[in-house]
Amino acid sequence: MSPGLAGIRAEIDAAARDLLIREPYYGHLLVGMIRLVTDGDAGIRLVPAGPAPGLAVSAAGWADLSPAARTACLRHELLHLTLKHPLRASAYGSLQLWGLACDLVVNQLCDTAALPGAVTVADVGLPPGRTADDYYAMLREPYTRACQGGDPDGSAGDGPADEVVAAVRAWLDGPAARCHEAWRDFAALPAATLATFTHGVETLLATTVRRATVRGWGPLPAELVEILELVIRPPQVPWRRVLRMFGATSERTRLRTTLSRPSARYGTSPGVRVRRSSRLVVAVDTSGSVAAADLTAFFSEIHAMWRRGVEVTVLEADVSVHREYRYRGRPPETVSGRGGTGFDPAIRRANELGHDGLVYLTDGFAPRPAVASRTPLLWVLTAGDSVQDLSHLPGRRVRLTGRNG
Repeated sequence: MSPGLAGIRAEIDAAARDLLIREPYYGHLLVGMIRLVTDGDAGIRLVPAGPAPGLAVSAAGWADLSPAARTACLRHELLHLTLKHPLRASAYGSLQLWGLACDLVVNQLCDTAALPGAVTVADVGLPPGRTADDYYAMLREPYTRACQGGDPDGSAGDGPADEVVAAVRAWLDGPAARCHEAWRDFAALPAATLATFTHGVETLLATTVRRATVRGWGPLPAELVEILELVIRPPQVPWRRVLRMFGATSERTRLRTTLSRPSARYGTSPGVRVRRSSRLVVAVDTSGSVAAADLTAFFSEIHAMWRRGVEVTVLEADVSVHREYRYRGRPPETVSGRGGTGFDPAIRRANELGHDGLVYLTDGFAPRPAVASRTPLLWVLTAGDSVQDLSHLPGRRVRLTGRNG
């Protein structure tokens, strides 16, 4: 390594030590990663490196940044890693649009004053607090226009919509978009390698959170703390056993080709591998009788299901279904409802969706449902009165212990 690159590596190490003191979570996460110094001006970016994602820093890009901008860029990329954004890139048709949507999420969790080319939800006229999937859907039309250079017919305008297009185009032409170009390498990874990377990131995050929280969370925003707490909060329900028991009739099996081993029957490649998965509807009781701590416990259990590879569709419901969305690893900032309790609307909607099973997270205080579930039904009850009569709830029942509260 040349002296110039060695000096940059020393500066990165110094930045990591500074973060360890000022913002321990980012410091421990950076120290635990593979860090590469490269030639060129590609900036600071996440790249596949060995058995897990690494952080690549280009020599010219680092030299052009002020100390504040360097820290801002490091923090920005570490947040992308925390939320596993590059590991999800293969599921999206436009990697550029996915990168933009992810930036809108990450930039709500950090100070963007010193971040080169930063884009915020205010710049594109979108509401805060949404997921990257929401922003991806909301920005399809402005992104298409920005890629075309203006309106679809080639004309230019000066309305609010055109200001959004201009903001998207500025992001596409700026340094932030270039830093996401390496996400194409993540999208091209084989499924087995991607699974290994994901496990490696989850292990790194768990280790980082345990080390960083010895003296508290520090200056991390509450939204990020809530996400990180899910990493270290053990589920109160043994989902491996419960889902195996509950999902005996609700688990789907599919065959996938694999190059990792030859066919057992013919000795040729590719062989096949059996993959089992479940699609579950999870109804969350958002009535007024459910405490905020219980809602936190509910989403901790949802996160545990999701980590086990379950495709989760969440229904937020009290006497009606207020919201329906796919859970992707991040709990909502708020829930809708807080009225009375009725089980029928959520069960009826679950029947319409036709997924493999229904899990109902509730305190159980409502009349017996009149609508019968057409799929296996599991009731997960809050850690309340252990002598509460639950005989009116048809199907299997488990109760949270409350030990993690």
